[in-house]
Amino acid sequence: MTDIARLRFKSIKRPKEHGALVLSDDGTFRIEPSREFREEMARLEEEALERSQAWGTRLGLGLMALGGLALALGWYAGRTFGQLGNSLSAPRSIRDVEVTRDDNGNLHVRMPGAESHFQKIQMGWHADEYLAPEADKFLQTFEEMRG
Repeated sequence: MTDIARLRFKSIKRPKEHGALVLSDDGTFRIEPSREFREEMARLEEEALERSQAWGTRLGLGLMALGGLALALGWYAGRTFGQLGNSLSAPRSIRDVEVTRDDNGNLHVRMPGAESHFQKIQMGWHADEYLAPEADKFLQTFEEMRG
């Protein structure tokens, strides 16, 4: 597997959160996050998991007639949607990924979670958080690979 194009990014608010978007010759897209970025995504994942468990518990109590079923569904949802920090770097098919740049120059990435196609991941970077020539080359290569 050889890298064809890379697009480095760096957060202005948290400079230690940086990384790269990578296109490979085997038709995959991956994110190479910094340790700090991976830790922040894991922290956000933990918060989301706590929220999903709280909602699952409330739903189970509200639906006592279907309590057993609701509890099982809440547990399943928490386990299914709680893998973002661990699966952020997993390669995905280029056909499943959207990389766009809006009129303001902001870059947007949308893709399914690696563990579940029910989960959607959306990330974005402002125009001053990446190098424009690098983004131009990355987006051109991305569109050529998608056909």
